[in-house]
Amino acid sequence: MVFGVPVAALAVAGCATATNSQNPGRMQIRSDQAPPLGQVLVNETGRTLYLFVADPPNQSACSGACASIWPPATTQGPPRAAGGAQTAEITTIARSDGPRQLVYAGHPLYYYQADTGRGDTRGQGLTQFGAGWYAISPQGEQVAG
Repeated sequence: MVFGVPVAALAVAGCATATNSQNPGRMQIRSDQAPPLGQVLVNETGRTLYLFVADPPNQSACSGACASIWPPATTQGPPRAAGGAQTAEITTIARSDGPRQLVYAGHPLYYYQADTGRGDTRGQGLTQFGAGWYAISPQGEQVAG
């Protein structure tokens, strides 16, 4: 039983950092190289940010079960830009289920639950909840690949 508590604590800690909506803080969006996709937007820990093709401009169509697999990238303070990310492209929208969601060039931003580390892009090109999910470029465009 000595080992059960630390393992459980690590599992809980991993869940808390896996979804930004549970530990939002003040978000920084930056660009990073994600082979083979090229430059994509990531958060301050290098986690890939995605857009959902079904989202209307500046509105999220992902909630409930969708948001549990594709957690919204959120912030409690003014977001910051670094690297190739452009400050003028970053805004936020209100969500009924938590803190403000980050938006880049009109695209609400999300994480993919199965991406667990820096540079992971397991969500790239998936079709779930009725539409495609793609990494987003520093120019605010869907990344092909």
